[in-house]
Amino acid sequence: MAETADLILRNARVYPLASHDDTPARGLAVAGGTVLAIARSDDRELDALIGPETEVRDLHGAVVVPGLFDAHSHHLIGGATELSQLRFPTSASVDEVLKAVDAWASEAPDGEWIMGGSWGSSLLEQLSTVAARRRLDAVSHGHPVVLFDDSHHNNWANTAALELAGIPLEGGDDLAEGTVLDADTGETTGVLLERAVLPIRAARDAHSSESETDWMVYSQKAWEMYSAMGVTGLQEAVAEARELRTLHRMEQEDKLIGRVSCCLLFAGSLDQNAMSAEDLDRLARDVESDLLRTDWVKLHMDGVPPARTAAFLDPYLPTPQHGHDHRGDVFHPHEKLVGMLRGYADAGRSVKVHCTGDASVRACLDAIEVLRSEGYTSTRFQIAHGQFVSEDDRVRMRDLSVIAEISPFLWYPGEIPKAIAEVLPEDRARRMQPNRALTDLGVLVAGGSDWPVCPSPNLWEGIAGLVTRADPTNEYPGTLWPEQALTVAEALRVFTINGAEAAGLDHVTGSLEPGKSADFAVIDRDPFVVDPADIAGTRVQETWFRGRRVYLRSMESTPATERTTATT
Repeated sequence: MAETADLILRNARVYPLASHDDTPARGLAVAGGTVLAIARSDDRELDALIGPETEVRDLHGAVVVPGLFDAHSHHLIGGATELSQLRFPTSASVDEVLKAVDAWASEAPDGEWIMGGSWGSSLLEQLSTVAARRRLDAVSHGHPVVLFDDSHHNNWANTAALELAGIPLEGGDDLAEGTVLDADTGETTGVLLERAVLPIRAARDAHSSESETDWMVYSQKAWEMYSAMGVTGLQEAVAEARELRTLHRMEQEDKLIGRVSCCLLFAGSLDQNAMSAEDLDRLARDVESDLLRTDWVKLHMDGVPPARTAAFLDPYLPTPQHGHDHRGDVFHPHEKLVGMLRGYADAGRSVKVHCTGDASVRACLDAIEVLRSEGYTSTRFQIAHGQFVSEDDRVRMRDLSVIAEISPFLWYPGEIPKAIAEVLPEDRARRMQPNRALTDLGVLVAGGSDWPVCPSPNLWEGIAGLVTRADPTNEYPGTLWPEQALTVAEALRVFTINGAEAAGLDHVTGSLEPGKSADFAVIDRDPFVVDPADIAGTRVQETWFRGRRVYLRSMESTPATERTTATT
């Protein structure tokens, strides 16, 4: 007997994105959680699959696309940011930041640490004074306060937090690298770049009352937000014990409504109580499943441009502090990096490498070239972020089969591009995110939000920006290097099949093809028809994961499966 469908969607505009033919199909059949058939020209092609238990729905011309894939997420931190932390826009002035802290701190329980953000990178110089720290103290109501910037790489702490962390206020030569001192007095400002925040994190964690249940709530909140935007898969860009245990429990309790590829952080943890590499590896292998993959590793090769910690081939703009030839440094020398990549490859793991400057990209490619020459041809390598890639290295990325994982949404004007323009010469700052050039060369380009670096995981804004190179929120005028715009079809693939392929999951998700998981979204507009700027406003009507509806807009953004309301 021929197989019958559990669900048939007809009278629809289905974009499978399985090939480069973007003519919409007419219908979709689902059975056993997978795509059974696609009706290319007439939905009556699916009639033979209708059985007595088949649900047949007329979508009245609604659009169906594959579930979106976020190739760079910190979903657990994103959920925590939404539910338990002070939030203010990256466009906020120093006065507005202080006003937000004052309001939050005045209501917080005694002794509670106040965490929040994100202050814009362009405020870095204004915050790097003792006077600014004292202004923060004045509105903190006695609480230790730590505020992260828009990259989440740098922090601003008040005096109470510095004292609890044991960081001397008077400055000195033995402070951790990245501890910013007042240029006039030499005192500690509270601005902490990169790993200089470690003592703060340790002090805060020692006083934290967050439990595994809290982290479950944060994960559920993140997935509620993702499913409301049509996302059915993501790559967790930094996964330590907390992420692995939470996601494993989510799956065990049937609350994981998307596919996750985890990038393990074996080196460079900000948690001073982090597991050993051996124990983390063991935990990762214990929790791995079809939905929860743990076969990636995360490395960092540099910092971020606004803090002048990204590594560039050419100098930053000169300053009295950095001189005329400051280019930033890579975090790992060549031989060490080659050894690390080789070790991960031997263990069967692929590697995502954070690179925000073109020198860090080159250093990474130099190491990958060694591994490819040694026969490591199946190991996947991603350059994460990659806002700046020299022309020669774009070609090398193609030749070495290196994936361009572009994140966050820095391909249009915004707070971080504005801050980058303050530290790099204009001709370099405006030539950021060469997505068209990489695509034309045949480099696999996969898109990520880097949420919560992006204020929300709305990938539709990222898709619109790839096409228009303009800010989809209209907060920042103009465009950024519009010659690098992608087509709508290319942009959709960046956030669907390309993301799945980048994570090694394209055999099961990312496009709508018979035999693949029935992961899809029903949306309110046709991205191939509307003005590209209007793609950002796409409203998801339904999201389906493995043939099960996990989100229905008419239920007021609450997923249709059994869920626990996220509270703290």
